[in-house]
Amino acid sequence: MTIPVHPIVRKTSTAVAGFSVLTSGYGANLDKIRVGVVGVGGRGSGSIRDVLTGNTNVEVVALADIRQASIDKCITNIKAYKTRDKKSLQGFTVTPDRCFVGLDAYKQVIDSDIDIVFLATPPGYRPEHFEYAVRAGKHVFCEKPVAVDPVGIQRFLAAARIARQKGLGVLSGTHRRHDRSHQETIKRLRNGDVGDIISARVYRAGNSIWYRDREPGMSERDYWLHNWYHVDFLSGDHIVEQAIHFIDIGNWIMDDTAPVKAYGMGGRQYHTDRGGNIYDHFTVEYEYADGRRITAMARQIKPADGRMGAEVFGSNGTAFLSNDDCHVTGKRSWQSPDGASAKSAYVNEHLDFITSLREGKPLDESERVANSTLTAIMGREAAYTGKVVTWDDMQQSKLTLTPQDISRWDGTLRPVPKPGMKRA
Repeated sequence: MTIPVHPIVRKTSTAVAGFSVLTSGYGANLDKIRVGVVGVGGRGSGSIRDVLTGNTNVEVVALADIRQASIDKCITNIKAYKTRDKKSLQGFTVTPDRCFVGLDAYKQVIDSDIDIVFLATPPGYRPEHFEYAVRAGKHVFCEKPVAVDPVGIQRFLAAARIARQKGLGVLSGTHRRHDRSHQETIKRLRNGDVGDIISARVYRAGNSIWYRDREPGMSERDYWLHNWYHVDFLSGDHIVEQAIHFIDIGNWIMDDTAPVKAYGMGGRQYHTDRGGNIYDHFTVEYEYADGRRITAMARQIKPADGRMGAEVFGSNGTAFLSNDDCHVTGKRSWQSPDGASAKSAYVNEHLDFITSLREGKPLDESERVANSTLTAIMGREAAYTGKVVTWDDMQQSKLTLTPQDISRWDGTLRPVPKPGMKRA
């Protein structure tokens, strides 16, 4: 059966393996593209600004979150936001009847009359939400990471295959792929500007992460849902939740391949008083099939010295990629002309995505972001266990961190992992 690709669709019919197949639609060049957002914290609210800043004929029409307070804050901030020319942001048309609250609120947004759904909740929810969006025939902006465990990756990839059959677009949140300076640097690496690539290092060493005080009347479950970043099954730990950006760049440097194994270490020594069960530092060595290696460092400790970016070491030069500076040294030296260009990548990714949909050639970044997410998970498990972990181990693993029904979770956390001890 041939399944056609359509730019933007609202009608569905027929069924393939329990999913609807897109059979009719219309181009979005003449009509507004309607967007719904699931998860309106910092990244969700940021994505609203980004898509409306970089595109015309786009409306954000529906919001979902587990807390009404988050929706209220998002609406206040978006309405107060001013563009560079000091004008109010156009295209935010959310009304109270299009705001949904609760763990199942994502369904109400996805089932509404939208063309694209932004999935920006904590990543522990991502596979379930993505699967539901694909079933509903929606194009998806899927924030990174796309899962927190190997079983979640398997579930995500199964839905991604159906999305591909349906001709749905899938944009990932690895926004540096849409930064023009990063793109140019990778192009120069591909052209041999540093010679043969020997090895690389990637860094995501930043300051302490946020932590929220308990509010009056909060249950243990609601307290940890509010502090989701510090819970293994909700965030995946910071090597998965944040360092994935730079791990993804590492895979990009290595010709968009994934490493065959990982060996690493990490620990938790700085925020032990806060509770939670994640680490605050990691170092992982990734080995690729041809023997080349990338070292990935991740840390969230203040006031330690920070470092963000990637260094590439070649036989005839080096390259450096970061938000503020991309350059190549050696015989073919080059300097990015646009300082801090990666900040515009948040806008570029949505511009590129909307353009692809309107041209009837939807971007599909699902497999790539799934590979980078699993690479980060592999590094985490190597550090947690103190063992060498292989790509085959991860692909075949039955490890799942997420409770089968989060609504019934009582807030109990797993013990903090200890290398050499049995994984809880």
